[in-house]
Amino acid sequence: MKSFLCVLFVFLCVVDAGCCSQKGVVTVPVETQTIVRERVVEVVTAADSSIMTAYLECDSNYNVMLRRFDEQKTSGMATAMSLNNSIVSYRVVRISDTLFVAARDSFIYKEIPVFVEVPVEKRRATIWEQIRGWLALICVASLFIMIFLGIYRIFK
Repeated sequence: MKSFLCVLFVFLCVVDAGCCSQKGVVTVPVETQTIVRERVVEVVTAADSSIMTAYLECDSNYNVMLRRFDEQKTSGMATAMSLNNSIVSYRVVRISDTLFVAARDSFIYKEIPVFVEVPVEKRRATIWEQIRGWLALICVASLFIMIFLGIYRIFK
């Protein structure tokens, strides 16, 4: 039993698991791109209105006369009024007033990081590591031979 433990101890000391190649993982950094675009936006002004109150009267010959009139209107309206032969004409013209306002739109494009496996070059074993590998192989072979001989002696 002592010889079995000695062989197992030598086997564990000689075996080296550091020779295997490992794959490195490289993280691609997140790239964020912001695009700011300026554009002109057309803004329509509010609706305009006009109110007129006319005071009419008749003379002794039954002709209609305009006594006076009051008018209230917003600044974007142009009005004209006339009275001819009992016909009142009232004309309203809306002065076009369109405003153009500069607006900024920003678009943010964000990329998701990608994990890329980069194979690492497998390094060659040094002479010392090769000797240890051969010794481990010899130890394993001798361990199997000892187990086989032990089983053969038990059954003989």
